[in-house]
Amino acid sequence: MGQNLGQNRSTGVDEQAPRVLRAATRFGAPVLCIVAALFAGPPAVHAQTTPASAASAASASSTDTGAATTTTGTGSSSALPAPGVTNQYSVSSAPASAASNSPVAPSAVSGNEQVLTMRLGTSETWDSNVFLLPNSVDPQVRLGTSTKSDQINATYAGLRIDKPYAQQRFYLDMTETAYRHQNFSYLNFDALQYQGAWNWVVGPRISGTLSAARSQTLVNYSNFQNTAERNVVTTDNRLVSVDGWLSGGWHVLAGATQDQVSNSVPFAQQGSYHALGANAGLKYVSRAGNSITLTTQSSRADYLNQPLDPATLSDDGFRRSESDAIVAWALTGKSSVGATVGWMDYRSNHFSQRDFSGAVGQFGYSWRPTGKLSFNLFASRNLVPYADTTSSYVASDTVSVGPSWQLTSNTSVHASFSRTGSDYKNPVFQLVGPARHDTQRSAQLALDWAPLRTLSLSASLQRTQQSSTDAAFEYGDTTAQLSAALAF
Repeated sequence: MGQNLGQNRSTGVDEQAPRVLRAATRFGAPVLCIVAALFAGPPAVHAQTTPASAASAASASSTDTGAATTTTGTGSSSALPAPGVTNQYSVSSAPASAASNSPVAPSAVSGNEQVLTMRLGTSETWDSNVFLLPNSVDPQVRLGTSTKSDQINATYAGLRIDKPYAQQRFYLDMTETAYRHQNFSYLNFDALQYQGAWNWVVGPRISGTLSAARSQTLVNYSNFQNTAERNVVTTDNRLVSVDGWLSGGWHVLAGATQDQVSNSVPFAQQGSYHALGANAGLKYVSRAGNSITLTTQSSRADYLNQPLDPATLSDDGFRRSESDAIVAWALTGKSSVGATVGWMDYRSNHFSQRDFSGAVGQFGYSWRPTGKLSFNLFASRNLVPYADTTSSYVASDTVSVGPSWQLTSNTSVHASFSRTGSDYKNPVFQLVGPARHDTQRSAQLALDWAPLRTLSLSASLQRTQQSSTDAAFEYGDTTAQLSAALAF
């Protein structure tokens, strides 16, 4: 869990202990499992590959919208992501931050690939509006300085282990990143991020995954507007899932999840919580690897350090359920589609005024017309709790497109364009003015260059503009980033 400024982040480990020891202690038992697996002797049985969901590929090219998406599907986390959580300064070669709540799905490795990969990297980011302030706000009055821009360095060290053992596979991706701000040093923090999994098989019919993941990221100040505080959001996900092969392409699925989202300082609209969930489903996989899945999942959550408050209808917990139909299909050798259509139901423990339900889903289409050119199209609808006096939840609709061009064998150019409309709905008190509606538009251009097998360099430029019916949430922001990564 994140701590307030000045507090020890070592979670019970002496501050003077070596950093590697403290990181290993924070990660816990999964490290021991992975290290033990490294020295096992039986030869690997390599997993079969199947067509990847186009939704995953397309979503990777979309930009953060301030209203985070909900992961769907059996075996996924039951956590409700927090709108406004983003880490816009992360090094591109490092693992994604708080984005993914899904279980770890390591790709198959060939016998020629190394089991252990070490990574070092750094990036320098120039941000014109680090707190996403409206143009009408005087930074001298709000921030105590004449500038609202900042230069941020992010330097990381990490390791990746992918070890087959007979029919099992052990996977770990762990990174420690130091974020340092030049102008607003109180925003500095160190982030530990990891994804670890044991993909296990028992006999010819039963398989499953045991996984753990953590991400730490600085909150998006568009919604968290307390610019005097650093708020680091820590997301922890635990998952156990089982896949039982029935006959032909039919599989029965079941799983359990444990999720915790913690703010380092209070965030009333998006309170910290701990959730336990379960899910079940039925899946059909064709011989070509295409799949159709029907799932249902439910969870119960308790807010942390948030007492019941009838005056503001602030609750101490909630219940959430969702049913989904998921399709992952390779249309041709050059195109694939992935889609999720579902219904989500949210129930507050004590205040029915906070309840909501509705359709959710996402659609992704990936097309590679040539060996050097590809396009990803992504669309989604998400419902996320956001509890204040003027709303109980946010309904966000996102559309994005991301073309990529492989200039040479080691150079590529990527672009992404996205638009998100967010409606803040279900007010519990009488509104004085119109309901809040935000429209965010974003464009990004990136260049990746790998002059050596172990070295990659990248540069990116992004412009984000948000308009709103509430002038306090309008802003414009430009970021530029240079990064370098070394893998060996």
